[in-house]
Amino acid sequence: MKHIFLIFLIFLLTSCGKPKAVLICGDHVCLNKAEAELYFEENLTLEVKIINKKVNKNIDLIELNLKNDAKGSREVLISSKNKTNKNLKVLSNEEIVKIKKNIKNKENKKRIKKVIKEKNKIKKMNIEKIVKIKKNMSKDKKTIQINVNNINKNVVDVCTILEKCSIDEISKYLLEQGKKKKFPDITTRQ
Repeated sequence: MKHIFLIFLIFLLTSCGKPKAVLICGDHVCLNKAEAELYFEENLTLEVKIINKKVNKNIDLIELNLKNDAKGSREVLISSKNKTNKNLKVLSNEEIVKIKKNIKNKENKKRIKKVIKEKNKIKKMNIEKIVKIKKNMSKDKKTIQINVNNINKNVVDVCTILEKCSIDEISKYLLEQGKKKKFPDITTRQ
């Protein structure tokens, strides 16, 4: 009984496998995940080609009969899914090295831009706080008042906050932020 159960379990696990697929970046197969993410960020599209090892050897009798027909007057229309059979470009070693260097350069530029934006943001926030403190400082009192309720809510690009700007990372970040926020109080008046 145990052997039958093991055989059944192995059969079940092998039949539930994911088909092998490759990502297509423009006219060639993506070299790695980094290139695929970079291509997606630039174009917002990404093609997936499923590699099917099983070749369909079914013979279509309708097509055979139509080809054998001498007059060729009969016509049968069969609609099916549009399959893209693009001829994918096979990259040479030089092109692969060039693409990898390009990916590294773009990632380095993104990191540099992110660091510069963060520094500018910190400087801007410090300047705004100093201005608020000076405005709120009263001459009679020696205490500093900071108005916490009137914080400027600037719209910030999510990609500047995250290390990797991919769909998965953005969705995780937004879900976490949504869980942290409280429900709005609709009874208050402005």
